[in-house]
Amino acid sequence: MATTVNDLYQFALKLIRKNQSGSINGTEFQYFWNDEQFAYMSDLLGRFQNKNNGKEGANTGLILNETILTKLAPFTKPATLTIAAGQANKPTGHIYTLDIMIGDYLVYNINHNQKAAVKQSVIDPPSITDNNFYYVEYEGYYSFLPTTVTTATLDYIIAPTKVVWGYTLDGDGRQVYNAGTSIQPQWDDITCMEITKRMLRNMGISLKDNDFINFGNTAVTSGE
Repeated sequence: MATTVNDLYQFALKLIRKNQSGSINGTEFQYFWNDEQFAYMSDLLGRFQNKNNGKEGANTGLILNETILTKLAPFTKPATLTIAAGQANKPTGHIYTLDIMIGDYLVYNINHNQKAAVKQSVIDPPSITDNNFYYVEYEGYYSFLPTTVTTATLDYIIAPTKVVWGYTLDGDGRQVYNAGTSIQPQWDDITCMEITKRMLRNMGISLKDNDFINFGNTAVTSGE
């Protein structure tokens, strides 16, 4: 059975009580948890992975290893892009491009300042005949070379859905968990627990509680 948002809330309460550091309600929990899950996604996509190929190396972003790709599997989607006049809109929710292909051929990502050089290349210019395809990424769309291509396939990462700890009020006005109005986490169970423990660091900063900060820092650096 998958971990629910209420399972994570109860887990967080136990950690808080263990540190004798007060409590939070379900609404506060979901705000802290959503903030931390987006930070965790940024970590996986490369926030802590710049220059991983050497001290002076280029930023390489997402490391395509089995562990990270498995964690990102719930957020990995395929799409077919319709290209008009060399441009195609990104799908809704897109936050990271994994791969673009035209037919069975890779479309190469180039930087904005490489467009002129690619167009004027005498070795590998954009060409449908030779299957030489390129794209430049913008905020909401892709720009393709050659501009006469019409379709492409895309693998990409979407943003996580924000969790919601839904509730009703009992006779005494207290919040009681309601699964029907809740939105559950999409991460695997182990990752859900890790995000919850990391969350305590931000809670400590907000609540000025050093126990929370120290516990959260330990979770980030040691994974425990």
